Order: sequence, then structure tokens, then C-alpha cells
Amino acid sequence: MASKSLVLIVAAAIMFGLPAQAQEATLAAWRVECTGDGKTLECRAVQQLVAQENKQLVIQLAARLGPDKAPMLGLQLPLGINLAEPIQLKVDAGKEERFPVQTCTTAGCLLSVPLKDPLLAAMRTGTTLKVIVFDANKRAITIDVPLLGFGLAFDKATK
Repeated sequence: MASKSLVLIVAAAIMFGLPAQAQEATLAAWRVECTGDGKTLECRAVQQLVAQENKQLVIQLAARLGPDKAPMLGLQLPLGINLAEPIQLKVDAGKEERFPVQTCTTAGCLLSVPLKDPLLAAMRTGTTLKVIVFDANKRAITIDVPLLGFGLAFDKATK
């Protein structure tokens, strides 16, 4: 479950353009979700942070194998982030990688990034994935996503 202060900081920063550093992480482990049509089964490792007060999604991540069997990480972020600034991902104090938002819908802003080494390896051994977005004033907002159970969930989802 997302801590109230994390959700309030992120929501306030995105909605009202306030500076924020969301430093607290949740204790929820990654889980496996599968869908199928009776012939094939597609699974992914999923992590979500949801605001307890209003049940709104703060961030959702889904790690899976893409059509070419390469690992991919999909992110759904809230509306209101600065689309001119790339999303930054880094594990713990590691090197950050930058990715552009690909599209925004009424559900939020979406991007899908390749999970190449060393990012995938870092997510398996690290404790926190830092997702850094920017508000309208180009102030950084860091969303800390716990990596508890990521490796196990990803392995089960991609077998």
C-alpha cells in the first residue's frame, strides 16, 4: 500500500505544480498478472501505487516480454506531467536513463521502455526504482517504487 505522505506529495506536486521529493516507498511486493484468450496466456510483473484517499493511480509499472521476446517495462503516469522533459529511471543511487513519454490518454501518460542490462539487472538486485518526472515548472518529482519481489515476479511472468 502506498503511504499517505508519498501519495499526497506526488499528487500535490503534479496537480498544483508544487516542488516535491517523494522519498517514501511502499512495502507491497511486485505481483504477476496474466490474461488469456483460451489459447495463449500473457503474463507480466506488476507494481502499482494508488492514493488511499481517492483510489487514484499514482503510477503503474508492468514488466513483460515484448513481441520480439525482449524485456520491456511499461509505465502509466498521471496526467499533468511536463511532456517536454524525459522521464528518468534509476535504481537506488545508480545511473539514470532517460525516456520520452510516448502518449497520454484520459487514463494517464504512457511509455514503454526496453529493459536492457544494466537496468534489468539493477532492478533484480536493487531496493528502489526511482521514477523522476517533471512538473510544468520543470521541477523534479521523484516517485520511489519498491523493487521487493521484482526478480521473482518477472521470472514467473516470463517463463
